[in-house]
Amino acid sequence: MAKKRRAAKKEKKIMPVSDKVILLLVAHADDTEFFAGGTIARFAGEGWEIFEVIATDNQRGSFDVPSRQLIRQSEAEALAAAKVLGKKDVIFLRYPDGMLRDFRLNKLREQFIKLIRTYKPRIVFTFDPWAPFEPHPDHQMVQQAAVEACGFAQNPKFHPEHFRLGLKPHLVPEIYYFAKANVHANKYVDITGFIEKKIDALCAHDSQMKLTIDEMKMAMEANRIAPKTAAGLDRNNYRGVIELMARLYAEGIGKKAGYKYAEEFRHEIAGGEIVAAVKEMGLE
Repeated sequence: MAKKRRAAKKEKKIMPVSDKVILLLVAHADDTEFFAGGTIARFAGEGWEIFEVIATDNQRGSFDVPSRQLIRQSEAEALAAAKVLGKKDVIFLRYPDGMLRDFRLNKLREQFIKLIRTYKPRIVFTFDPWAPFEPHPDHQMVQQAAVEACGFAQNPKFHPEHFRLGLKPHLVPEIYYFAKANVHANKYVDITGFIEKKIDALCAHDSQMKLTIDEMKMAMEANRIAPKTAAGLDRNNYRGVIELMARLYAEGIGKKAGYKYAEEFRHEIAGGEIVAAVKEMGLE
């Protein structure tokens, strides 16, 4: 009897159909939702085509779910969150979670350059390499690779092998940088009308939200803070806590800019101050 062969499943590549393209370069499945979920929902509502690149596989994003199962579950959750916010596609690079530093920075940079040349974004969102207090090595690797990729993607001397695939150099006009401590923020986006979508997208990451509650409870217990409250935290009923956290965070940022809820970024345009000045002058 002939052995049945399972056909390899090919991932269908979804491409943009306009030039209103945003590319998200992040480390983990829930990074976008935490830092920019409301902003992405707003851009999607304005007709932007949004593509997300997630560098790691989230295999360590739970204390109890087996790693192989967690990888599959995390990708399913990322796709569910993408649907909530209106992302067009999610690209998974599948580096091992927490171990991105074991790989060459220039390899990740080359992948990002290739993706920039493939999708030709007008805007890239990523971590800010110049913001302080970023402890996670995966975030550190992504932010450095991303800023370099944005700086070199338009230069044909970098990875000319891409051109044999039909790709061309591409300059990224705008970058929105986010960070845990965004001390250099210069742009505030009103997400008042999109706060519910941000919360819904966060809660689509079931495994990560349970881990968030687990770690919050451990921290409160370790610091001997509010033992009754800590004891009452329920990892299987996390929405109320996640919603409170998201609203308080967005409300604090909103106060800086006169909005009920907001997200903050360090915003750059290609060409720096000179091009920005020309834009302000309204020259034709």
